[in-house]
Amino acid sequence: MPGTYQRVHGLTMVNLGKSVAAQHRHEEAVALWARSLDFMDGVASDRNRKEIRSIQSTAAGYRRRRVPGADALNQRAAELLRAQA
Repeated sequence: MPGTYQRVHGLTMVNLGKSVAAQHRHEEAVALWARSLDFMDGVASDRNRKEIRSIQSTAAGYRRRRVPGADALNQRAAELLRAQA
């Protein structure tokens, strides 16, 4: 089922991003989270929304620290949350 695959793959990418971020590889984490949003687009679930909010929160901190791509990531997460509301 494509929706299930997309959801699971998106959540896996989120977890990879968290792991990479914990290693202080912030730009790589941003790229992984952006990819996770590709998979989450069009797949509405409570778990997706929770993880998107988590990405958005982390991206806000990264924006303050001027991590490249964080602003675009935050905007994209906000757009996905609006679309899934």
